[in-house]
Amino acid sequence: MAQNKGVWFYGLSGSGKSSASELLSKKIKYSCLIDGDIVRKYISYDLKYSKKDRNIQLHRVLGISKIAIESNIFPIISTVWMNEKILAESKKFGIRVIKVKTDINNLINTHKTYKNKKDVVGVNIKYSRNLNTETIINNKDEEFWKTIKKLIR
Repeated sequence: MAQNKGVWFYGLSGSGKSSASELLSKKIKYSCLIDGDIVRKYISYDLKYSKKDRNIQLHRVLGISKIAIESNIFPIISTVWMNEKILAESKKFGIRVIKVKTDINNLINTHKTYKNKKDVVGVNIKYSRNLNTETIINNKDEEFWKTIKKLIR
């Protein structure tokens, strides 16, 4: 992981991004968690959840990540949304971008994010098919955690 200056997990709410982020933060010295929900709470409180606002949010999260990298801190980023422009910029800065994929049908029935809301990623806002990222599957089995642990090495 020495060539990586950060890691960015993106995927649906409830897919396991936070669990993966927390595990990595405990294992990587001089790291910091940059969670999209926390950034929204303290910085992007002026934004809603439209695709346009989600893109503005991504730009802000990337800016915070760049500050961390310039301060020799390894950012571990977690967001629901990702777009092609931010993906390309992240890679330029040495941030490894990974999609955490899970079964949307199971989430829709069990996760509060998907209940009676609009502008929900995975429901009425879809990811671009042009996002060329590494994908890991969070199906709550051993393979998911093996993949996360490989990131630490």
